[in-house]
Amino acid sequence: MKSRGLLIWVIACAIVVFALWLGVINSFSADVYDWRNTYYPNFDYSYDDYIIYVPIVVMFGLSLAGNKSRSGWKRMLVLAIFSFALMLIVTNILKSITGIMRPDGSDFYSFPSGHTAAAFTASTLLYKEYGYRVKWTAVLVYFTAVAVGLTRMLNNRHWLSDVLAGALIGITCVLVIYYFAGLMKARKMVHDA
Repeated sequence: MKSRGLLIWVIACAIVVFALWLGVINSFSADVYDWRNTYYPNFDYSYDDYIIYVPIVVMFGLSLAGNKSRSGWKRMLVLAIFSFALMLIVTNILKSITGIMRPDGSDFYSFPSGHTAAAFTASTLLYKEYGYRVKWTAVLVYFTAVAVGLTRMLNNRHWLSDVLAGALIGITCVLVIYYFAGLMKARKMVHDA
């Protein structure tokens, strides 16, 4: 992604996340919440705590099996660590300053969904490393991330706005890290030449 495209993406995502925090879709979030309480009031499964990491396991599994990734396994590991670190920093700062109560009333750390952000971070990492080979893999790659977001709402832990914000944050953090890693790699190549 070029610097201008990334800048536009980051600004657009920041605006959307801010609008979600301000409640631009609160009525729709309430409708989803009511639907959940009507049809799945006793939904209580914790698999969303584990399937977050399926794309990471697949990504490193493919690498260990000898499938060529975009970056190579060492660089891929570093990019994954920095992507998750950035995502954790962003989500934890937002959780601490937004103060949105969870649908179940347990605390005020609902916005954004950290589980969803982590799931979309993992899925975007997998897509960046292996999605270049077959473009339709995005559907498969993001399946677990979408499942995590839906489960967070069904478990009554997040509003729809929390999940959407988490998804945008997860994707954006990976794009930012890959962009800066690309710049560093280009500078190193120029310096070494």
